[in-house]
Amino acid sequence: MLRFTTITLPMAGPGPGNGLPILDAGGARQPSPAEARLLGLEGCLPRPPSLLPYDAQDGFDRTVSKQPTPVAVLENKRLRATFLLALGGRLWSLLDKGTGRNLLHQPEVLRHANLALRKAWFAGGVEWNLGCTGHWPLTSSPVFAGAVTQQVLRLWAYERMLRLVWRLDVSLPEGSEDLLVRVVLHNPHRAPVPVYWWSTIAVPLAEQGRVLMPARAAWCSNHATIEKVEITAEMLRPDQVGQSYELFGDLPGLQQPWVAAVDADGYGLQQTSTARLRGRELFTWGVGAGGRRWQQWLGGDRPYAEIQAGLAPTQLHHLQLPASQTWSWTESYGPVRVPADYPDLPGPVPPPRAVAVASADQALAEVERLPVEVHHYGDGWGALEVAAGHLSRSPATPFPGSTLSAEQRPWLGLIDHGWLRTPAAPVLGGAWAERLARAGASPERDLHLGYQAWARGETDQARACWQRSYDADGSPRTLRALALTADPVDVDALAEAADRDGSVALRVEHLEAAVAAGRYQEVVAATEQIDPGPRAGRLTLLRVTALVGLGRAEQARALLDGRLEVNDLREGSLSFSEVWEATHPGEPLPAEYDFRMRP
Repeated sequence: MLRFTTITLPMAGPGPGNGLPILDAGGARQPSPAEARLLGLEGCLPRPPSLLPYDAQDGFDRTVSKQPTPVAVLENKRLRATFLLALGGRLWSLLDKGTGRNLLHQPEVLRHANLALRKAWFAGGVEWNLGCTGHWPLTSSPVFAGAVTQQVLRLWAYERMLRLVWRLDVSLPEGSEDLLVRVVLHNPHRAPVPVYWWSTIAVPLAEQGRVLMPARAAWCSNHATIEKVEITAEMLRPDQVGQSYELFGDLPGLQQPWVAAVDADGYGLQQTSTARLRGRELFTWGVGAGGRRWQQWLGGDRPYAEIQAGLAPTQLHHLQLPASQTWSWTESYGPVRVPADYPDLPGPVPPPRAVAVASADQALAEVERLPVEVHHYGDGWGALEVAAGHLSRSPATPFPGSTLSAEQRPWLGLIDHGWLRTPAAPVLGGAWAERLARAGASPERDLHLGYQAWARGETDQARACWQRSYDADGSPRTLRALALTADPVDVDALAEAADRDGSVALRVEHLEAAVAAGRYQEVVAATEQIDPGPRAGRLTLLRVTALVGLGRAEQARALLDGRLEVNDLREGSLSFSEVWEATHPGEPLPAEYDFRMRP
């Protein structure tokens, strides 16, 4: 029923983190006051003001090779489910043995792109999105995995931004047509946290296929605005939509919310859940040139759409998980076949195929506290919280001390000796802030007191801490924090930090700030020589942008005509279309440069 093994995938990995804590909120769009009223956001917590304590995973390239990757496989006579343990625990495939078809979209190659909170993201399967608007911080990182029984797989992790324990208990009972996933989110801390969750389900984009959900109205977003609309049948046929959009169904209070994606014959995937997971969404890239290019960029020529299930009505909502509380729900995934006359807009009805998801939830709750036999290990941050006494030991979700590594070692010095003197990756939370406040004075302590304050939204306090730290040791990483949080960004200070640090990632930050400030000559001078590497394309595009800004269109044109490839091109970016128009007026944008989400 359950086994742990290794499979070989054609893939380009996520690359290492760059070691630069992310101080902004990841570029997510904030709703306008009118949109907030439309969506009823008054009772919600705001999203976290930054992506601390994480750094960016931006060292990926596009070189694909066959790579072994650890997986967990759950199987019965009807279904086979495969989970990627080193890549966020993603459900990678769900094979219907009766038809021989994968119910989920699986790209030809697994290739990372800049679409997630920490940049690195890949298409396909079912992604578990915990965090804030955008794909979750651990989407391309290893998670813990083990066996509760021969029928129950457990996945778990400590998520550092919200400081939650995340757990999935996954079951595939003998003879069942449904993979059952019980999600548990536990807040072990003394303060509430803003919680965001969406199960993001990639499904093949079938010709004449359609999406079904029990709603007649929806909030529709074109990635720039959001409005309330009546759903039409055309909106639920992703292969007929010209541009990318998101459609969040306005579902009534159903005890069993659901969504399905089926082909022209009515066959496909049905997802349903207990009532807590109330939201349902359709995302489509659209069939325009930009949407097709994004899908090719991510993984080949197999088109796909996403059906999603979330805790809230839309992805702009962040609900409040109270202190010391636990939320849970159960989801099911399985094949469905609807008759040809099944309505496009069924309204608030039960799912097309009945699933006893409430009884499945009760059954999985009975194994909740059972110990787990660990087969795959995540990182050491959960073990650090246990060592600090901030997180209770639990045989159900163990974070073994053996996972502590050099990343966590500086914080063990704070726990054991009351000082923090060596460079450390950030940690968050009131308990750590209290330890730091009591610790012996040091530049590193003040740097991290600044990170703590910044994550709480206390801008002036953060900058005061960083200034004190910088005055003591002149660290370029502290200078970076001061430069990025100045209003406006202090480009000179950022340039000095990049010069002294030597990090290519920090140099990219400096040049992006220089472009934004119109300091084009500075960018051209700094990019005279570009060494090959994952960020070479980004640096070249910055050079092109600066040359355009200086009126040197012919030089910029020559670089674009060389077929520039930017590994970390951002979703929704108009960078190529803007510089192409400036350098090739009246000429059509080449397909390889067309990443426009809207016409």
